[in-house]
Amino acid sequence: METFDEQVYISFSGGKDSTVLSSLVCSLKPDILHLFSDTGCEYPETLSFVEEERQRGKNIVPVRPVCRDGSVWTFERVVATYGYPLFSKAIANGIRTYRHAKTPVTKQHALDYLGRMYPKALSYLDYNISDLCCEKLKKAPLKRMAKRMQTQCSIIGTLAEESRVRKRDWIAYGSNIFFQKKDNQCRPLSFWTERDIWDYIELYKIPISDLYGQGYQRNGCMFCGFGLCAERRKFGINRFERLSLTHPKEYDYMVSRWASLFKACGIPY
Repeated sequence: METFDEQVYISFSGGKDSTVLSSLVCSLKPDILHLFSDTGCEYPETLSFVEEERQRGKNIVPVRPVCRDGSVWTFERVVATYGYPLFSKAIANGIRTYRHAKTPVTKQHALDYLGRMYPKALSYLDYNISDLCCEKLKKAPLKRMAKRMQTQCSIIGTLAEESRVRKRDWIAYGSNIFFQKKDNQCRPLSFWTERDIWDYIELYKIPISDLYGQGYQRNGCMFCGFGLCAERRKFGINRFERLSLTHPKEYDYMVSRWASLFKACGIPY
């Protein structure tokens, strides 16, 4: 806040990590701007919790996935245009690059990358899979809104332990990435662990979304297929399978449209 003369905002998802982040930052600046990406496929509990936080006095502005030309991106439109988010961002990126490559060289590079890093993914090259969902529904609209509101830095609640990429990024840049990349970011929870988050919630009696009481480990988008296999190995059930139990209407919508893709890719649902 000192570096950017308080022209900063919290990237707020309504999940436990960003709720803890909000609690910490609001202790310094109670009226700080929170930008919430309403992607159109948030859990109902997330939307309810965000509204509750707004009523508790948080300065929350919803951001919807509207394109520069004024058209609205929906999850279904993103999938139809680019592909479904399955397996992991890295695998989905490789498959999408291979399928939509504009030159033979790019296509071969994607093939070589997948063969070297994720050889099992070569079986799914012909399927409509992509990593662009988050970019279209969340990141790009968020950046446009932040620019429109003349902010200079985002404060985000990512943990380094969540992925190898985030861990490497934290080791390379630390918690504050200022004037080094296209976007300035402050990531004060980088060195926190999952246990730290829950300890803070319990210690300070922080309200969180009801979603966690239903067994979910994260909020995010209901239909996101990243990390499903790891979830099943760790918890015995993935979020698609849990969705069938907790939100049958949303589950039926998802299955009615993409069950054939899930079956072809061996995704338990």
